[in-house]
Amino acid sequence: MTDPELRKTSAPASGGRFRAIREPSLQGDGLSLFRRAYRWLNLTLIHQGVWPLLLVMASAPATTVGLTPLPWYWARLAGPLLAALFALAYLSHQGALSGSDRVQRTAAARSERDRKVREQVVILLVGVAVAVSIMRVLAGPQEAVLKLIVFGVADVAAYQAISFGLGSRILLSGDAWVPVVLFGVSWGLHDLFLAATSPAIQNLPLVFAGGATIGLAFGALSWLLRQWPGGYLAVAAAQYVIVYMVLGFLA
Repeated sequence: MTDPELRKTSAPASGGRFRAIREPSLQGDGLSLFRRAYRWLNLTLIHQGVWPLLLVMASAPATTVGLTPLPWYWARLAGPLLAALFALAYLSHQGALSGSDRVQRTAAARSERDRKVREQVVILLVGVAVAVSIMRVLAGPQEAVLKLIVFGVADVAAYQAISFGLGSRILLSGDAWVPVVLFGVSWGLHDLFLAATSPAIQNLPLVFAGGATIGLAFGALSWLLRQWPGGYLAVAAAQYVIVYMVLGFLA
């Protein structure tokens, strides 16, 4: 057999071996991407969908968080609380920070002075959250405020752990826009589900778009605070104060 004939017969075999090596990797990457996205979707539906489902299926009282009667309040709290716990459990199993997060944190805290300033800002934000919460409790009504505080902590933890914890890992490239967009989608689903349970006729696509826009704003704020001063505490404290200690008392 001549050399050209040998090349003709061996080329398909080598190409077949190359495809056999390459295609399982591609399939594995696609399956891993699907699992990460599916995990985010499941926890988001638990976070945002439990209470609307109870409103429809169990005739739960359609009241504000603070005025929800205690037997129903625990059911309302279960959605964000369980979603946050599941997300945090998965993140702790995978490691608190991804490689890109560690690089960003290391590069951001190059100097001792910068590190100390960041720590002071985080302490300030957390201190403001605690101080405002105490003042709200003292101003009363205490039971309603305590319900709002507990629910707010669970809700904020769920948003941050699911969108910025799990969501940032959906694409291994670590694109910053991914968790911000997922944050907006989650907020939009929250408003959409609640609007769908209301007896009043509403434009559901418009409700989703409005909620997603607000969510994108908070997602962008969360991303900025994660860059400076960094960490989970500063972001969670800022979202908690704005949403629950300020806007929660204006509604």
